[in-house]
Amino acid sequence: MSGAPGFAARVNAALAAVEALRTGSTAPPWAGCADATRSAPGEDFAVVALRVSEDFYGPGDGGASEAAYEEFESERWGVVLALDERWGPHRVLSTDAYAERDVEGGSVPPFFEALFELGYYGDLQIWDVGDGRRVGVGVGQMDREEPVVLFAVLLTSSAVT
Repeated sequence: MSGAPGFAARVNAALAAVEALRTGSTAPPWAGCADATRSAPGEDFAVVALRVSEDFYGPGDGGASEAAYEEFESERWGVVLALDERWGPHRVLSTDAYAERDVEGGSVPPFFEALFELGYYGDLQIWDVGDGRRVGVGVGQMDREEPVVLFAVLLTSSAVT
C-alpha cells in the first residue's frame, strides 16, 4: 500500500502496537512486532521493531537507503503527532551521552546497550503513560546496507537512571 492510504495504515498499525506495548509485558511476544531479531527484551524494558525495510546491498543502494530512512522518519512523526494528541507533548530522550560512553568502552545501562547493539542511535520521543511506565518511538539503522527500522520502546521506572 502506498501513498496517503498506505501511510495512514502504517501509522495506525504502529499506534496500535505502541498502545499494546504500553500495557503489555517487556517479554516477547509483542503485538505488532515486525522482526524479533531486530527487537530486544530486558527486565525493565522492551525494544520492538514495528516496521523493517529491505536490506540495501549493491552499488547505488545508498540513495534507496536514504529514501527509506526519510520515509520511516515521516512515519515516526505521524506516530508522534498522534501520540502527542493522545498523551500530551512528548519528551526527548537523547542517547548521545550514553552513546559516547559506549564508544569509549564505558558502562551503559542495559536499555541503552540493547539500543546500540541493534544500531538504534539518536533521540527518542517518549511519553509518561502512568504506573511508572514510558513508551517511545524511534528510527534506527545499523549501517547503510542494513534495513531501516521504525521501533517502539517500553521503559519501566527502573530502566533509565
